[in-house]
Amino acid sequence: MRKVLIRSAGIVYRVVGTRIFFLFDSEPIHNAFLTFGEILGRVPFASPLIRWLFRYVHPSLHTRVAGIDLEVPIGLAAGFDHEGQLVRIIDGLGFGFESMGTVTNGVYGGNAYPRLKRLVRSQALLVNKGFKSTGIDAVLSRLHGHSFTVPVGISLGRTNTNTHETHADAIADIIASGTKVRNANVPFAYVEINISCPNLSRDISFLEPERLRELLVAVAQIGFAVPVFLKMPIHITDKEAVALLAVVRDSCVNAIIFGNLQHDRTEKHFDADEIANMKDYRGHWGGVPCRERSDELVKLAYVHAQGAYEVIGCGGVFTAEDAYRKIRLGASAVQLASSTVFRGPLVASEISIGLVGLLMRDGFASIHDAVGVDAR
Repeated sequence: MRKVLIRSAGIVYRVVGTRIFFLFDSEPIHNAFLTFGEILGRVPFASPLIRWLFRYVHPSLHTRVAGIDLEVPIGLAAGFDHEGQLVRIIDGLGFGFESMGTVTNGVYGGNAYPRLKRLVRSQALLVNKGFKSTGIDAVLSRLHGHSFTVPVGISLGRTNTNTHETHADAIADIIASGTKVRNANVPFAYVEINISCPNLSRDISFLEPERLRELLVAVAQIGFAVPVFLKMPIHITDKEAVALLAVVRDSCVNAIIFGNLQHDRTEKHFDADEIANMKDYRGHWGGVPCRERSDELVKLAYVHAQGAYEVIGCGGVFTAEDAYRKIRLGASAVQLASSTVFRGPLVASEISIGLVGLLMRDGFASIHDAVGVDAR
């Protein structure tokens, strides 16, 4: 019965809901959804009811990533729930974990509008928020003493201001946030360091091996009691990725996430007319155009890990087949964000239903058994 309800709700969203919501600009609708989710999470009995109606679990879906137990291997990626507004209802939407944020040490109001834009035929979302954040102090204050029903991690990045002029400044800024997280009374399951955002001011990047090593050495010195994840970009070459992964293997990082936004506007999954109309818009792309490069980097990272870290696949996860392909290529779990816009807020539950069928079809008793079978 629950499976029928979940699938029916997804169809209603795609047939009816998108026709209404897509009449409006992306960012106001996104903000309204977050606000509604936050309010709903505070209503007594609402969260348990949503969980009972829409959360799909199955023994074969249970897995562990970096020592963290996941009832469902589908996570909400950083960039969707910047301020942690959905943490009280995220499990009811079918997610097994969430990276909230990205949060920065300082306050940043975001890049110039428009910061979100839908390409419906391309199933892509223009993103140009640039680490919009109320700041780590405000976020930790709101979540002080709160408990989570599924593992929630906090994604940290450098404050997007012109005052951070050097790599040392950026590292100090991230370490300041991390130290506050370590000392806070908020039970985060992991800390994610996001070095993948392409929409920041100043050319301060940690995509050179030595710069990444400096950052991760500083992160290690914080002494987190929880695992450290690293969010990686997808616009780098295989050679560049291998060089960075060599640094990761000798660092404090327990899991890497591949990856973030697509830079290449010639990627084959873009509708030619849609992308041509976006030539005057700044930003980069989430959604289906990320899918293939993310898959390639998941496999590459899994092969080079040799047990030193685990891999989480992120980019173009819209269906159970997308998630399963990433798992077979080496992902211990997957994350998504853009597909909630195009497929609906229950997309994680729909994917979980499909994943169970795919595992059974191929004779796997669990997600763990399927990880990396196509990368060996």
